[in-house]
Amino acid sequence: MTKRLCFAAILAGLKPVLAAVLIALFPAFVWAEDSTLQNGIYLVLRDAENSKSLEPASTNERILIDDGHLLEPTQPNLPDKPRFVALSTDHFIPIILAQKPTKKVDAQGKKQLLLELAKGQVVPLETFTRENCGRSVAIVIGNQVVTVHKVREPIVGGKMQITRCTDNGCDVLYTQLQGAEDKSR
Repeated sequence: MTKRLCFAAILAGLKPVLAAVLIALFPAFVWAEDSTLQNGIYLVLRDAENSKSLEPASTNERILIDDGHLLEPTQPNLPDKPRFVALSTDHFIPIILAQKPTKKVDAQGKKQLLLELAKGQVVPLETFTRENCGRSVAIVIGNQVVTVHKVREPIVGGKMQITRCTDNGCDVLYTQLQGAEDKSR
């Protein structure tokens, strides 16, 4: 039984007024616990070494762990230890691809994933990254933080690559991105 269902069962046994007060006071706990984030690029609002430091999360935030488990341990911006990030569910760009992701091997023999966003996502991504220069964003795939980066300049053209993932990590991400293509073409 999930935490959400357990909490719902507890609320069902309470008087309606008390249940309404608890839902009003703790909406993020009740509703965000089981919600899945869409694959996307999310604005990082804040980060901390433990999730408790980021709570309470508002209704437009999700707290996820950034542990770098899909990346090579030599990744330069990989945190020394896991950290938690509060992500904005209002400020993000969905990853909707123009075509299936492409696997590539670089000169050092490391796998990479090449992504091309659908035409309808190119301008929103450029606007999003332009408005958030100097801030951190998280790439979330399969409801997991893949990586967190500071936006240094706008991303123009809608093409991105995920590098420095482990062989298994690239395969996992590749599989999770299958079906992420724009179906309206």
